[in-house]
Amino acid sequence: MISKKEVYCMKNLVLVSSVLLFFIGISGCDQFSGQQVSPGEGSGTTYTSPEPEGPVLARVNNWVLGVEEFEEEINNIIKANNGNPEIPVESLGLLARMFVSPFVTTIDLSTPEGKKVYLDLLVNSELLAQEAEKRGLDEQPRIKERIRRRVVEILNLALLNEVLKDYKVTPSEVEEFYNTEYKKVVENMEQRKIREIVVDLEYKAKDILVEILGGADFSTLASTYSITPSAEGGGDLGYLTYNPNEKFQKFWEIALTLGEGEVSNVFKHPEKQEYYIIRVEDVRKGEPESLNKVYNQLEYLLTQKKSIEGIDKFLKDIKAKSDVTVNANYIN
Repeated sequence: MISKKEVYCMKNLVLVSSVLLFFIGISGCDQFSGQQVSPGEGSGTTYTSPEPEGPVLARVNNWVLGVEEFEEEINNIIKANNGNPEIPVESLGLLARMFVSPFVTTIDLSTPEGKKVYLDLLVNSELLAQEAEKRGLDEQPRIKERIRRRVVEILNLALLNEVLKDYKVTPSEVEEFYNTEYKKVVENMEQRKIREIVVDLEYKAKDILVEILGGADFSTLASTYSITPSAEGGGDLGYLTYNPNEKFQKFWEIALTLGEGEVSNVFKHPEKQEYYIIRVEDVRKGEPESLNKVYNQLEYLLTQKKSIEGIDKFLKDIKAKSDVTVNANYIN
C-alpha cells in the first residue's frame, strides 16, 4: 500500500529529481585549536590529477582541470539549481562567500564571465588546499575526520549509483500500479470546492462575516473586499485536495472540518497580515488522472520505491558480513 506522502506526489504531479553535489573545501578553520604544525612537518602530499583527454583549462602544480570536466561540473550545478544558471553565491562555497562582492548575490554560470569567476574560485581553492597540505593541516585529527566524512559521502553516492543503475520498472508494472493503487487511493480522497475572502484587517473580516451570517452572498463579498487574486472569481479556489505546499496548516485544519455549505470563523495567516473566511461549497471523491497523464510520475515513483527497497536489502546484506557495534544506550 502506498503512503499518503506518495499519494500527494502522484496527485499533484510534482516530482523533482535533484543532482547531489559535494563541495570539498576548507571551512570552519577558526574552530580548530589543535597542535601547530610548522612547514615541512606534515605529510606535504598533494593530489595528482590524471591528465585530461582534451584541453587543459587550469593547472595548479599536480592538480589539473580539463575543459570537459569543468563544463560537466557547471552543468551539474545548474541542474541542481532546477535548471536556473543564476547560482546563489552562498551555495558556491567558502571562497565565494568571502571574496565575491556582498552586493553580488548570484553568478550566472551560463555566461563566460560567470564561468571565469567560478574557475577562479576553483583555482584559488586548490591553491589554499595544497598550501594546507604542505603545512600538514590535513594530518590534524579533527581535520582528518572532516575529510573522511566528505570522502564517505562521495563514496556512498558512487556506490549507490552503481548498485541502483539497473533498477527499472516496466510499462506493465506502471499500469498495474495505476489500477491497483493510484486509482483506488485517489478515489478515496476527498476534494473540497472552496471559496475564500482575505482582507488585511481583523475588524474588516469580522464585519464581512456578520454580513455573510446575515444572508449576504459570499462570492459577491469576495469580489468586493478580498485582496487575493481569487477575488476576480468570487473567491473561488476550485476543488482542492490537501496539499501542505499550498496555503498553510491552519487553512487545511479548518477546511477539512467544514461540511458542505458551511462557513468558517475568521482566522489569521500565521506569517502575514491576512485574515481569512472560507466556505466549503461541495465535497466529492477524488478523480484520478488518466494513465497517460501520470505515467511518467508513476514510473518515477515506482523506481524510487524499488530503489529504496534495494538499498535497504543491500545495506542489510553488507551489514551482516561486517563487524558493526552500535552503543545507542550512551545517547542522552
